[in-house]
Amino acid sequence: MTALLEVGRIVNRHGVRGEVRVRLHNPDSEVFSWLERIALIAPDGTVDWREIDGARPHKGMFLVRFAAVSTADDAAALIGCAVAVEREKLPAPRQGEVYQHDLMGCPVRTESGEELGVVEGFIATGSNDVCVVGGRGREYLIPLIDDVIVALRPGDAIVVRPLPGLLDP
Repeated sequence: MTALLEVGRIVNRHGVRGEVRVRLHNPDSEVFSWLERIALIAPDGTVDWREIDGARPHKGMFLVRFAAVSTADDAAALIGCAVAVEREKLPAPRQGEVYQHDLMGCPVRTESGEELGVVEGFIATGSNDVCVVGGRGREYLIPLIDDVIVALRPGDAIVVRPLPGLLDP
C-alpha cells in the first residue's frame, strides 16, 4: 500500500453546495494547485479517495469541492477527516526545509549531548511551529526557530540549543 502523509484536516462545511473548509498543516502549501485526487481518512481509519473538483484559498484555509459531494449534508459528513496525499507525489523539500512527518520519532538532544526524548508531534502557533518531544518521563515543547534548532537531520537527530528556562519543569 502507498504511504499516505496527512497534510490537513476538514474542519467544517462551507455553504450549501458541498464545499468543505480544509485547514492545512502548512498554510503556505500549494498542494491543491497540483493534486487531482486526495485521500480522506475518517476518524475510524477508513480511507476514501476523492477527486478534487476545485479548491480556493479562503481566510487562511482552503474551500474544496469534491466530486459527488454536492450538498451541505454530504460536506458535513466529511468534517473531522484527515486530508492526505501519497508520499511519493510530494515535491522534494526545498533547501533548508524538511517535512514534519520525516521528523516523527526522531531523537532530540541538546548540543551538549543530553537526550531529551523523541518527536511525538507538532503544534502550529501564530509565529512558529513547536515540536512536542516526549521522554524522561515528561514532555518538552521545543520551538522550531533558528535560535533553538542547531540541526534538523531526519532519520538521525534534532540538535537543540535550549534558551534559558526552556527545559525547566
